Amino acid sequence: MRSGPGIAAAVLVVIAAACGGSVIGEIDGIAGWKRTGPTERYNKEGLYGHIDGGAEIVLQYGFRDLAVSEFAPAGAAAGPASEKRIILEIYRMTSGEAAFGLYSTKLEGGEKGWPRVGADNWVGFGQANFVKGEFLINILAPDCTDEEIGRFLAAVEPRVPGSGTVRPEGISWLPREGMVPSSWRYVKGPLAAANESPFLEGDFWGFAAGPEGEGAAEAFSAKYGTAPAVSKLVVVDLGRATEAGVIEDGVLASFEEYLREVRRESALIEGRNEPGRWFLHKRSGSVAALILGEPDRDAALSRLEAALATAAARR
Repeated sequence: MRSGPGIAAAVLVVIAAACGGSVIGEIDGIAGWKRTGPTERYNKEGLYGHIDGGAEIVLQYGFRDLAVSEFAPAGAAAGPASEKRIILEIYRMTSGEAAFGLYSTKLEGGEKGWPRVGADNWVGFGQANFVKGEFLINILAPDCTDEEIGRFLAAVEPRVPGSGTVRPEGISWLPREGMVPSSWRYVKGPLAAANESPFLEGDFWGFAAGPEGEGAAEAFSAKYGTAPAVSKLVVVDLGRATEAGVIEDGVLASFEEYLREVRRESALIEGRNEPGRWFLHKRSGSVAALILGEPDRDAALSRLEAALATAAARR
């Protein structure tokens, strides 16, 4: 959800919620901009009315509430013909990790961050995001410049509760060498998994939570290399106990559906696509790793082993 821009300072009223956490109140006092009406607020049930077709993935990450405000140019900046508008969306999630996960679903790698903003962020093409504590801030301003949007983001960020971006531990399992900057993702829930790769679609992975809402698999991914030779590494924390062989059988079936020259040798499953790029899978205990689309098999195997070793050492 890439979503608005401004100029100078923002005043955020932070109200402690009785149930824990914080709710951000009305936002006013942004130089050059005025709020055009009351802030709209959405709970879990109302989210479907705001996000057409996209509410389920937000809910699967762990959603609390959403506040949406619209801004228009103030004073002389407005002008008779001005059509500039800013939509500011503030998602409050159940945890900092959940907020980062939702933020990461839009990362493609190489996004441009705004200088001197401590929280993870990006600005570009009339949009911006940043994630701080349990809040994901979406800014949508298609008629504004990157400069306007960046200055707005920089004014808002210090006033959002939290002490920076909270990344899940699994992000640290991804080797940094060769990683495309800002391409990392935290994958939670079956919808995010399916969006990440068709190789994560099978029920055998266990991305859906169990009866008690616990024990679901989670994944961490990043891109590697330089265009056009970019591949992806996915490390899956399998969560609840998985019967021996279920993961391997599922991966083998999906490889055989999409790839050629598929073979299974001990713990390693591999295959190639039509252009000849390598796809590898290996599991070590409750952690599995996938390499998707690497041109160099040796590099793919080295990255796969490095990720599994790091996960084993840090769990």
